[in-house]
Amino acid sequence: MAYRAASKVFKAHLLLVMIVAAVAFILACGEDETPTGTSAPGVTATAQATATRTPTQAAKVELNRLVIAAAPTGYDTNLTWMQGRTSQIDKMPALEFLVGSNRNTGEYIPELAEKWETSPDGKSWTINLRQGIKFHEPAWGTFGAKDVRNAVFLLTQPESIQSSAGTWRGWMGIGAQETIESAGSKVSQKIEIVNDNQVAIHLGVVAPEFFDTISITQDLVMESKARWDSGGKDLYSKAVVGTEPFQFVERVVNQHVLYKRVDNHWRKTPEYKELQFRWMPEDLTRMAAILSGEAQIAGVPRSLQKDVQDKGMSVVRSKLPSVQLWINLGGQYYTSPELFDANAPFVKKEVRQAMSMAINRKEISDNLLQGRTDPLRVVGYHTQLDGVVWPGVYNSEWDGKFEGSYGYNPTKAKELLTQAGYPNGFEFTQYIYRNVQLPELKDISESISNQWKAIGLKPTIKEVEFAEVRDKYRKREMKGAAWAQSGGRILVIDYLKIYNKTANSVAHVYEDAYIDERLTRLDSVIDKSERSKLLKEIGEHKFAQFAEIPMYWLFTEVAVNPKVIGNYSFTGTVTGIYSHLEFIELAAK
Repeated sequence: MAYRAASKVFKAHLLLVMIVAAVAFILACGEDETPTGTSAPGVTATAQATATRTPTQAAKVELNRLVIAAAPTGYDTNLTWMQGRTSQIDKMPALEFLVGSNRNTGEYIPELAEKWETSPDGKSWTINLRQGIKFHEPAWGTFGAKDVRNAVFLLTQPESIQSSAGTWRGWMGIGAQETIESAGSKVSQKIEIVNDNQVAIHLGVVAPEFFDTISITQDLVMESKARWDSGGKDLYSKAVVGTEPFQFVERVVNQHVLYKRVDNHWRKTPEYKELQFRWMPEDLTRMAAILSGEAQIAGVPRSLQKDVQDKGMSVVRSKLPSVQLWINLGGQYYTSPELFDANAPFVKKEVRQAMSMAINRKEISDNLLQGRTDPLRVVGYHTQLDGVVWPGVYNSEWDGKFEGSYGYNPTKAKELLTQAGYPNGFEFTQYIYRNVQLPELKDISESISNQWKAIGLKPTIKEVEFAEVRDKYRKREMKGAAWAQSGGRILVIDYLKIYNKTANSVAHVYEDAYIDERLTRLDSVIDKSERSKLLKEIGEHKFAQFAEIPMYWLFTEVAVNPKVIGNYSFTGTVTGIYSHLEFIELAAK
């Protein structure tokens, strides 16, 4: 019964990704990503008989080092808990997860976990671990149950700023003022080591979607407990040590991160010997790097993609919608009286609606994103993806109502500002920064600023690193500030817990008692239809209150050199970009 409960949710997600991604990609993807002889809810992973015929393989180009020219993430560190999810891209080559994903469909597949199942009440999960997997450095032995507990401890310790830290702290019962010792003690109580190869995780609340939280789409990377016991934070800061197909070589801050491949890796040995992320803040510099051959993959804005294509490069698109773009208006701390200012402009609904109606989304999409965008109606909610996991959670009426309520209408926007008491506009800070997920973000933010000025608003642009913006909104220090934000594709319930929940959250963007009450009820509801109803009610509330300013859903796009890269397939749902790098196929000679 417990296994079937987990399986139903898993199959819902599998159906979800099959809707969005063509099954044909599976047939063309080359090597099977699902390890043989394993099982998981909704997955049958057994060895398959194959024909003995061996087709002639075309000779491939030889590549010693694959270089990715990327915008800096804002967190240049080896410590996985001292950054947000997107910044994990430069550590993921060394680190594996309990649950992986198929690079073509997004389907969950076993990785370091061979099997996972939930209890009948949905509050506990038992995970069977893969045996005999060695850490890159022999001194730390093989992966096991103790390392799972260590991973949860690292994610929930007091200084952790990872995206899902708040969710995990809530599950572990860790409060805001915990010491590192007390946090570790609570994790030990909640993460039961059944034996060396099995753990039981006791959440205390209903979480039928928990398997997603231990997957590659989120933050729980597996690192060595023995290594932590040996040297703690100081030792961890020197290198990223895991079990993935790449082994850490060096990090030169503000310049690059270098890895070497692990030969005969249990899951996949890369075709090239080294992998390097090279940090390049400027769009034109990244474009020049791929055109010159300095890099083989580069984050190039859509406005420059035709230029690189005309010079022989290709553009690869993620298999699934991977990035949502929206605008936050700071100071909406409705559940924190000590921080809330009832006279601040952004807490007036008319102001928030006016700022949305000032934005010409089509113009920005056409000019900066080449029109390759999909509608975003309520931040966190996708028209298809969430609706398959929770039927009915997406209200199709949002599509019909959006233009009249949120769409471009500068005349109406000015009227709304006058109604709110700001006929001459008002001054506020607008933070602008570069983003590795979405190279166009800075230009989009500047375009939005000009459109706000056109209705009489007075934004003062402050160009900063994303790390500064992130630090401010996590500390609830964004009153009177606006900023555009991109986020990877995650389940809507996880988005809400990160951005719209007062307690045990990390982002603190829009906090409201209505949302808190329904998220609390979700902790005790296992029925799928009731969970769908509660999540839909939150979406309705956000839509009616103009909680955020939704912009677009997008697929991630990167430029590649087709003379070197024969095939690069990635879902886009893992940090939004640069995942599944071990499966890159080199081009034929």
